[in-house]
Amino acid sequence: MEIALVDGVRALPSPGIQGTCQACGAPMTAKCGEQKVWHWAHKGRRVCDPWWENEGEWHRAWKRSFPEECHEVVQHDITGEKHIADVKLPNSLVIELQHSAMSPEEMRSREAFYGNMVWIVDAAPFRKNLHIFYPLPDPAEPFAADLSFISPLPEWRNHQRRNDTGYGPLMFFRRSERVEGINMQQLHFGPEIGDHFPATYRGHHMYLWMRPREVWYQTSKPTYLDLGNDILALLAPYGPWKDTIMCLQLIAKQDLIADFLSQ
Repeated sequence: MEIALVDGVRALPSPGIQGTCQACGAPMTAKCGEQKVWHWAHKGRRVCDPWWENEGEWHRAWKRSFPEECHEVVQHDITGEKHIADVKLPNSLVIELQHSAMSPEEMRSREAFYGNMVWIVDAAPFRKNLHIFYPLPDPAEPFAADLSFISPLPEWRNHQRRNDTGYGPLMFFRRSERVEGINMQQLHFGPEIGDHFPATYRGHHMYLWMRPREVWYQTSKPTYLDLGNDILALLAPYGPWKDTIMCLQLIAKQDLIADFLSQ
């Protein structure tokens, strides 16, 4: 953990000091070596929060993006259950930082407990399996409501993402051309909507995730994949339509942080 209580005051670890856990009150020792990030550890093998995962530099770098008083804030519900939110902002938004794999059961429990929250997921462990393809128009644009895009295929995974191609490589059907009882439809291609690029581009992209971590398709809270290089991707359906595809919406890290802080 990054925070413990020293003489009743929240404190970062430093060599030689002792503290107490702000969640359970147990004694803690500051671990300040050269191999791991400095952290607080319970004496013995006690783990007071089963949702806690060992932290590395990825976690700490994200926490440093927010004021220290927002780091590791203890939350409790009416039953007395306690957990330590990775980050809780003054606007009550909880930001959970997740590096390791997680079960769907734990994901649902955490979402129910925190309520107003978002996930930020370290994509580094599976980044090589995540292939980002061509840009999509903003689904909020009126003309996009008629477009049912074709999902990427595995054999596309060696294609390089290029924004300078615009919407040209896209393939789609038009919802307005569907006839009940007839399965055949005309296939349309990106140049038909090419004039809308880049004015209607808001960071949405097709993608292919080989061997995905399925838990992130089951979340009910906003889920951002940290792709590295200060770029994140919101994992979400492309618009509200039942026949839509999943997409990634790219966003700069600093823009996302600013958005969180402004809520």
